[in-house]
Amino acid sequence: MRKRKQKRILEVSSCSSESQDYDSRYSDPDYVAGTSYQRSSRKDFNINTCINNPNQATEVGSSRRNNGVVATRRRRILRRRPGASNKSNRGVFSKKRTILSWMIDLGIIFEDMRVWYIRDKEKIIEGTIKRDGVRCNCCHKVITVYGFEEHANEGHVKEPYAHIYLVDWGCHLLGWIYYKGLLRPEELARCEFNLVEPRKDASDLNDDACMICADGGDLICCEKCPSTFHPDCMGMKKIPQGEWLCPFCICKFCGTGGPGDLHECKQCQRRYHLDCINSPRQPSSPDSPTKFCGKSCEEVFSEIQEKHLGVRKELAGGYTWSLVQMKLDPDPHSNGEFLHEITIGNSKVSVAWTVMEEIFMPVIDRYTGINITQSVIYNRESNLRRVNFRGFYTAILERNDEFISVASIRVHGTKFAEMPFIGTRERFRGRRMLQKLLAQIESALRMLNVENLVIPSVPELVPMWINKYGFTHIESNLMTELIKYNTLMFPSAVRLHKSLVNHAAASAATKTDEANKNGTGLVRGKGYEKLAFFDLNLEPPKEDDDA
Repeated sequence: MRKRKQKRILEVSSCSSESQDYDSRYSDPDYVAGTSYQRSSRKDFNINTCINNPNQATEVGSSRRNNGVVATRRRRILRRRPGASNKSNRGVFSKKRTILSWMIDLGIIFEDMRVWYIRDKEKIIEGTIKRDGVRCNCCHKVITVYGFEEHANEGHVKEPYAHIYLVDWGCHLLGWIYYKGLLRPEELARCEFNLVEPRKDASDLNDDACMICADGGDLICCEKCPSTFHPDCMGMKKIPQGEWLCPFCICKFCGTGGPGDLHECKQCQRRYHLDCINSPRQPSSPDSPTKFCGKSCEEVFSEIQEKHLGVRKELAGGYTWSLVQMKLDPDPHSNGEFLHEITIGNSKVSVAWTVMEEIFMPVIDRYTGINITQSVIYNRESNLRRVNFRGFYTAILERNDEFISVASIRVHGTKFAEMPFIGTRERFRGRRMLQKLLAQIESALRMLNVENLVIPSVPELVPMWINKYGFTHIESNLMTELIKYNTLMFPSAVRLHKSLVNHAAASAATKTDEANKNGTGLVRGKGYEKLAFFDLNLEPPKEDDDA
């Protein structure tokens, strides 16, 4: 058991160059956030030759062990960016967010560039680039990229970006996105490993915040990893004596840290002994015994990868939704369909990040200086488990290729999934767009046999979540399970959950689907300042009858 020594206040900066305005300045001289080195799977991209100033380091939070007093913490909540009522921001919030507009904003392509749709080396139709699609020369209408391909192929849609040819630059649009958009130094930097290192003279190698609640105070330290915990958060009635190992350093089945090597499940990220999963009482997969802790995790992973990830699903009213994740090892010489899926998926992650930037002020971890929102969107890994965001997916609601709502989801096996961020763009608020996306997320989770959806909420909004959206306070049996997993939490926030298996939840989802189809919903409002999305920091908007 240790207490925290009062920290000196120190200016810190994020590992990202984009996090400039935030209010978390607590730091400690024991830790350094070193340059975020590349993940091993991205070795083909030769990141080291692309990124400027690779030796920059940032002082971040840590602590002292076995002495001192409890540190006084400043609590903070997520903040939303100023709305469109600020005239200087109106242009930013009114811009259309599509893959094409993202490329135009970066200067990679330009409006009115000539394009052809090529099939079997033959030009089928011509057009010009616009922010929201392609202006077809034959019908003189601006249509989506997928609509342009459908127009050229008489209804057949497969890989539009691979068949659209940039006439003036002599290359296909897909390759241009890959090389000029995704391999930019700034983009590569957002995908890097978040490396958190102790200083050489550090007296303490452990984390500065509780893994469960993300706050400081009296913490118990794991003997094998930097993770720390409040005894109360762990449900401990007394402090364990001798060597203590956290839930992430023991086998999920036998509860010990040895003997034998521990393997980490690719889906739930819990650790296990091979002997334990090969025992008769535990389901196992003989084909991949070191990747998954059991059959259920393997099935969840396979279902997501094969049936949901990168699949563009059509909804009523011309809407579509998709689940994407940044993939770091696309080979430009791989088969066309795979390259198209990975490249467009990664591009959507990049556009989703611009949407999150538009919605939220930067959310910076006060102890490490890491940009939490960005790291979640890019599912960045870290050697410090509390800020290891591997496994996050991004759910996106679109209409005519334009981004409307975005959510971050991580599935921890079949017990529960977490959703720390979800939001709708300013220009679409008050139109019940968030309900459309949430309904699809819940439906997909039910297909994966996930039992609960867990969210963090500020205390002021707990009644709204409970009364309007069917969430409840975390039950003790679920909390007992939840503390064994790495979940994202914010100081002073309240965890809520929604059951996805009981009849009431299914009924509520059905009503939400019907409301979406009929043009009615739970949250109603109009104007730029009326929010119809789940923002953890703001009061719910008032309902207007004329919305």
